[in-house]
Amino acid sequence: MAGWTVWGDDWESGELASTAKYQPIRFNGNYIVRSIRTWIIVINDPVFTNMNMKIYSNEVVSGDDTPKKLLHTSTDVRTKAEIHTLPHAVKEIYFTFDDIPVQEGTFYNVVINGFGYVPTVSSYLAWMKGFPDPVYSNNYTPALETITKAPYQMYAIGSSY
Repeated sequence: MAGWTVWGDDWESGELASTAKYQPIRFNGNYIVRSIRTWIIVINDPVFTNMNMKIYSNEVVSGDDTPKKLLHTSTDVRTKAEIHTLPHAVKEIYFTFDDIPVQEGTFYNVVINGFGYVPTVSSYLAWMKGFPDPVYSNNYTPALETITKAPYQMYAIGSSY
């Protein structure tokens, strides 16, 4: 059986309850966000209760994007049983929102928030990176520097207005 590889950033202790890991996002038009889909990597059987998603405003601090003010929280949560039933999994999940209007050209920060998360060295969760990205592979050069800068894999579902 052939294997496959995914890259992600694991959530360390306390990070799933903070804004330590976030994805800046900017829409190229005025948009109504209904849900956001993303992928979670599961290593072994980590302890956690559930997850939701939050959208924050963006503030640039010392040249870096930073989540500033909480704007929206998903109307649903994903339980551990919904995310995985087997160790070493990658699961595409989604979070629903109450039809959030977002503005063209404005940066927002997406954060996954979790409850009851207790990671260990051999049992943890990670947010999958969009590396390599087969959709946008033009002028792509695989290098370690690219891996560390790759965005998290996610996409919004909604409509323009």
